[in-house]
Amino acid sequence: MGSKDQQNGKVGSDEKPEKFRRSSCPPTMASENLITVRRQPFTQTSFDELHLNTDQTPVNRLSKIKENIYCSKKRSWKILTSYIPFIKTIRYYKLREYLMVDFLAGLTVGILHIPQALGFGQLTSVKIENGLYTSLWPILIYMIFGTSPHVSMGTSAVICILTATVVDRQGEMFQSLHPDLINKTIAGNYSSIDDLPEYLDYKESIAMSVTLFCGLMMIAMGFLKLGFITAYLSESFFAAFTSGAAVHIFTSQVTPMLGINVPRHSGVFKIVKNYKGIFEHITEVNFTALICAVITMVVILIVKDCINERFKHKIVIPIPIELIVVIVGTLAAYFGEFNKNFGVDIVGSIPNSIPAPVLPPVDEAPDFLVDCFILAILIFANTIAMAKICAKKHNYEVDDSQEMIAYGMCNFLSCFLKCFPSSVAPPRSMVSSAMNTKTTLNGLVTSVLILMIILFISPLFAALPKAILAAIIAVALKGLFVQISIGYKYWKVSKYDFVIWLSTFLAVVFLDIDVGLGVGVGVSLISVVFQTQFASGYRVGRSKDGVFVEHKKYNDSQETLGVKVFRYNSSLYFANAEIFRSQVYGKTVNPRKLLKLLKKKEKKVAKTQKDGVYNNEFRRDSVITRELNNYITTTPGGDPVKSPAYDSVQNRLNNAEIGMSTFSGMDNPGFSIPEEMSSNSYTRKQNGFNNNTQSRMGRRHSSLDSTFLDDEEDPDDGGEVVTDAKLRSLRKTHHVIIDCSAINYLDVSGANVLSHMFVEYGHVNITMFLAGCSATMRDAMKHAGVYDKIPLENVFVELSDALAVAKTHKIIPLPSSGLGDFSDDEAAEDCYVTNL
Repeated sequence: MGSKDQQNGKVGSDEKPEKFRRSSCPPTMASENLITVRRQPFTQTSFDELHLNTDQTPVNRLSKIKENIYCSKKRSWKILTSYIPFIKTIRYYKLREYLMVDFLAGLTVGILHIPQALGFGQLTSVKIENGLYTSLWPILIYMIFGTSPHVSMGTSAVICILTATVVDRQGEMFQSLHPDLINKTIAGNYSSIDDLPEYLDYKESIAMSVTLFCGLMMIAMGFLKLGFITAYLSESFFAAFTSGAAVHIFTSQVTPMLGINVPRHSGVFKIVKNYKGIFEHITEVNFTALICAVITMVVILIVKDCINERFKHKIVIPIPIELIVVIVGTLAAYFGEFNKNFGVDIVGSIPNSIPAPVLPPVDEAPDFLVDCFILAILIFANTIAMAKICAKKHNYEVDDSQEMIAYGMCNFLSCFLKCFPSSVAPPRSMVSSAMNTKTTLNGLVTSVLILMIILFISPLFAALPKAILAAIIAVALKGLFVQISIGYKYWKVSKYDFVIWLSTFLAVVFLDIDVGLGVGVGVSLISVVFQTQFASGYRVGRSKDGVFVEHKKYNDSQETLGVKVFRYNSSLYFANAEIFRSQVYGKTVNPRKLLKLLKKKEKKVAKTQKDGVYNNEFRRDSVITRELNNYITTTPGGDPVKSPAYDSVQNRLNNAEIGMSTFSGMDNPGFSIPEEMSSNSYTRKQNGFNNNTQSRMGRRHSSLDSTFLDDEEDPDDGGEVVTDAKLRSLRKTHHVIIDCSAINYLDVSGANVLSHMFVEYGHVNITMFLAGCSATMRDAMKHAGVYDKIPLENVFVELSDALAVAKTHKIIPLPSSGLGDFSDDEAAEDCYVTNL
């Protein structure tokens, strides 16, 4: 019985702990924790003959469509409620369980809407009241067509700055066509042209037109189920784009926070132009506005970080600090007469009425249709991402296509009511999610609250300083600025992601938002091509536990003698077909180089044998004479006397082939097989062996392997030194296996490369096997005619099957002379150039 420590599994200080084998699976009985597979190797054809399900009937798409065309009450209800989910919400609404939760959540989200509506109306470069309208109508429309109770439609910082880019660009064109606007600004005592009602009406109409076409595009994409388009935009792209947009949003709010009037620029390098204008007017800073902005930012940051965030698990409803700041700032500015006494820019009068619907102008739509498409994609991508986050947290599903239709309807219908493009705001949605909102009916409470603000309270915000709204927007960008640090993560994880992130961020910041978005999308798509085009393959070895691993990366990895296995981790198509071939040849055996070396060696051997015929005969005679002299004695008189064994020795030497080597397994160990496998009918049939094969191989190997080349430089290979040892090393390989288990796509170019590689390896008596080909890959190879060159017997189910067959094969002997070059057809490889 051991000590207590030993009983508890502890080891004394003078004892080394036993090293146990780590395992990824739970401990079980030894007999249950072993993987043992014993079966005959399968080619793909033989496996399909035994196991393929041949009873499957091909799918007739026309018949399937006919089967789905029918009408019933249940189907009609399903279609109606799928396009108008509000009907189902009302039908199954649980009044006692849902009402109070939806009411509180709607009220809380509505409170968050108020300061954002005012601030983002200013950010969009339109009227302040447009922000209030955008926080009203899209919420009501989404309540009818949307499926996520936690998505809060309305104003969004990134969408607002993108809309402002279009509005300002069109506004500059409008100014150039109407130079009298400057005179009207001066005559009306407006501080800038942005306060001129006529100019604001024009920018409002442009924003409405952008909203109209954004909505139409999203509705069309929703019905066509094109939501997958956002899959082409990577996470690194969105992170860089939103962070770059945050720089522009912050820049647009610097001037109101400083209390100065600087013309807003648009186009390439607008951020440089804007900061140049800011520094040119830096001496005109209004310190009252600056103090208001600083106090606002400090108060919001303290409350959000030190109270709301720290005690979020204890506070049922977060403190609406933005609304409190707006109310306090409005009261302070009203009683302190900031506008009159200190020249602080204020919001001004806000209409307390709901405008009648109007038709947006469409005559200038061709100038910003591309911008509308970009906005539509971003609205859908941002909103559906937020919806899926909330759906995962609360265990429900969202329909991507219906959501896109809902977002489209929110923008299409609201454009007639003087709204700019609407989208989700993550902070509002996260609050709604935290309050466990039950249904989309919470939007009704929010809309009623915003409606009350517009009708009764909005005129009271007339004295609100613009600097406070700008400070609220600037603080809201904190998360996007912190997000910039994620670039280091992308550098560590993937260089491609980092390139996407850096190029998108720099292009968005220094060029323009729309230009940067195009650059980011382009780089993202190019990176996909590069990742597949320059994907790396590697040689595969087997560990001592029998696991296939990357050779030389693991200490115990070993390769089967005479067999090289190559695994490629990418699709095989036109962009990387030749790169794939180069990698296979570089990491296994290059048949072109081997054939070239064999032909050079054959010429060298022929020349050496031709020049050394006389020397060989002289050497043979000398050897025979020296051997026979041992059997001749001399008499005392000096006469030679032959011993009785002289004649038999002479006959033996004359019949012998002096200087001729014989073939054995030691000459080329990679080409020998065990005796028990020599009678294998499959092996003999595949390799063409007969009774005279070994003697022919002996003569062939004696002529090529026993005659050494002098080390010499090959000028055709860039001065590479060609040695006999290198040739011997290349000739040890008799099988090359391509592990296709990671190849999920094959096109005509990839199929042709596989066929031509098989032919090239055949010229140097190396057999190429394919293993682990998917059904789609095999189908592509069948239609591309690959099986006309690669026999079906060379395509195996798994790598282990191909390896089991390859290691039992003998090498087919090379011809004794006249190694053939590639034919014209083999060299052309079906290239289109030959048909020109």
